[in-house]
Amino acid sequence: MKRYKKFVIVVLLVLSFSYWWTARWNYIVIHHSAGEYGSIALLQKVHRERQSRDLIDAIPYHYIVGNGKGLGVGVVKSDWRRYWNIWGMHVSKHNIDRNFRGLGICLIGNFENHAISDKQYTALLKLTKSLMKKYNIPLENVSGHGYTKGEQTKCPGKYFPMERFLRDVQKYKLF
Repeated sequence: MKRYKKFVIVVLLVLSFSYWWTARWNYIVIHHSAGEYGSIALLQKVHRERQSRDLIDAIPYHYIVGNGKGLGVGVVKSDWRRYWNIWGMHVSKHNIDRNFRGLGICLIGNFENHAISDKQYTALLKLTKSLMKKYNIPLENVSGHGYTKGEQTKCPGKYFPMERFLRDVQKYKLF
């Protein structure tokens, strides 16, 4: 009987940790790739080149949203970083918590040069709203990379409509 109790306690601890690990998401950070072409394979390659000391050979984001060049327009993809709920590598060392408890979404495209397409924007709205609902993430915890305190970047680009996006995501209704 004692053995059974220990087993039950271990199982409960594992389940509790597992639940916490998958439910820890508290932020969403929006990025752009700053390149016109993008796919999981390309972002993995770029990540390996730029952050060669990262032990996790995955894209630094949890999701990417395609623009039609490498990935279909509005198509949302993930690699195993998202599948296993691994922390991100999408913001600087000034925001470790945003990497550990923040979901990174990367829009393929360079929004320093042009605006986002309607189809890609709508896919981002739908994805963001579904993540907010699933993980109970408040609107004030949704930001663009460059709008995040401590970050010094233009990401997600001057032509990304961040204020409009925050208004739209607040009123967007999931079916």
